[in-house]
Amino acid sequence: MKDHDIGTALGIRAMREADAPDIFAIYNQPSFRFGTLALPYESFETVRKWAEPRGPRDLHLVADLDGRVVGAAALRPFYGRRAHAAEFWIAVHDAFAGNGIGSRLLAAMIDTCEKWLNVTRIEMTVFTDNARAIALYEKFGFAIEGTHRSASFRDGKFVDAHCMARLSEPPSAL
Repeated sequence: MKDHDIGTALGIRAMREADAPDIFAIYNQPSFRFGTLALPYESFETVRKWAEPRGPRDLHLVADLDGRVVGAAALRPFYGRRAHAAEFWIAVHDAFAGNGIGSRLLAAMIDTCEKWLNVTRIEMTVFTDNARAIALYEKFGFAIEGTHRSASFRDGKFVDAHCMARLSEPPSAL
């Protein structure tokens, strides 16, 4: 399916409990597990709990295409002296990758950070071989701040991960 085929039929909305089966399907794709810290054979209950908000400032979104969740993302702001920062995850169903869904989800998270949460730093780690994700993040102004060597054990070997962040200017005081 090409981007112009999805068009306005794709909506970004808050995640609902009923979305859990579609999120479970995305989570269990081999490409999702390969690009994240997810393990094979996670139970439905484990994935459902993982996708739940952990705090009142958490933002959980889905990309909905005709009633089917084809992408999901979560923003988890920090607290205290790091209240200006947040981490996130994002996932798109393999069958719909390359259609701008990740861009739409990331744009919605950034907009919420800047206009509603006063979050001026968004950060994450990404495996150094995940060129598609790195290109998406760079498109939205994220920069590599460093590399964690042997950050994770994946598919029988240790792999590196970049730490990336996007900084925006805080609103000026009146």
